[in-house]
Amino acid sequence: MRVAFRVEGEPDIGLGHIMRCLALAQSLVSCGHDVFFFMSQRSQQFCDNRTDWQGKILEITDIDKQKEPDWLARQCTDLQVNWLVLDGYQFDQTYRHSLQSSEFKFAVFDDMNNSGLLHADLVINGAPNATLHNYRLTAPNALLAIGENYQVLRQEFLKSINNEWEKRKNLTLIFGGSDPKNLTIKVLQSLQKLSSTMPITVITGAAYTRLQDLTDLVTTSELQITHLHDCQNMASVLVNTKLAISAAGGSQFELLACAVPSILVVVAENQRNASQEAASQGWCKVFNGDDLNADELVMKCISIFQQPELLSLMHKKTLQFPVVDGAKNIVEMMSEHKLTNDYIQ
Repeated sequence: MRVAFRVEGEPDIGLGHIMRCLALAQSLVSCGHDVFFFMSQRSQQFCDNRTDWQGKILEITDIDKQKEPDWLARQCTDLQVNWLVLDGYQFDQTYRHSLQSSEFKFAVFDDMNNSGLLHADLVINGAPNATLHNYRLTAPNALLAIGENYQVLRQEFLKSINNEWEKRKNLTLIFGGSDPKNLTIKVLQSLQKLSSTMPITVITGAAYTRLQDLTDLVTTSELQITHLHDCQNMASVLVNTKLAISAAGGSQFELLACAVPSILVVVAENQRNASQEAASQGWCKVFNGDDLNADELVMKCISIFQQPELLSLMHKKTLQFPVVDGAKNIVEMMSEHKLTNDYIQ
């Protein structure tokens, strides 16, 4: 099977779309399938240094937005791909409609089902409450890879996880691939004002644009800070984390896989439902990133950190949710659909 992805990632939109496409690509390659990525050069720069990258990147140059779907469809036909996977809010229903083809099948990663008709043969949404989005209205004939059994994780999170809870000591800060709201520095400044004493690991993504400001803060701070930029071994960091403050979204599923009690900050509307569902599971607290008071967030963090019984309980809650290889389930669905050419209702 041959699968192509159309996706972008940059400071304004973060890297979450690329990361979940990569997770599916890793599973495809591990099963012997061929993978291609269509993206701009500005997005490619964030992928080039990844040691876990899978798939050949095919650069999209300056193509008129209205002409791009037809161009992309021709490229997929020439490559003889079986599936094209689309991920990004900029690809509207007109764009999606233009990608319907008799030459290949068409899949869409979606989060809220709020962008009109999907025109897809397969809809992917691994959020626990995805079944509530009524995809039969917007994709009436599509395969539905929705719900927890289809949450995609990169391969590093599917290996055996070290759950030696007593050895965990660190507070870890993760605000996505670009941290557009500058939460990393704001939270560190609040931690500094309150003279926090726990060891702190700060993780910034490849699209993070305030490296010099952060470096200056880390250098002059009295906090115990370890800064990891463009981290290539997230799972090994998270399994040594006692509490995380993190952007919601894809990171929250990685935190759950590594059994990390967390404070999730909702920085985009598409993250809200999944983060609220996570909070109801008992392993995390949720803050609104739109009007975030960093001092209030940090006081909540310190309060939790000083309650070992609460932290232990939150950790035990994470263990109630098994790590599912949702990407493998999606690959199996795509393979079966390709072979039978029948829709699964």
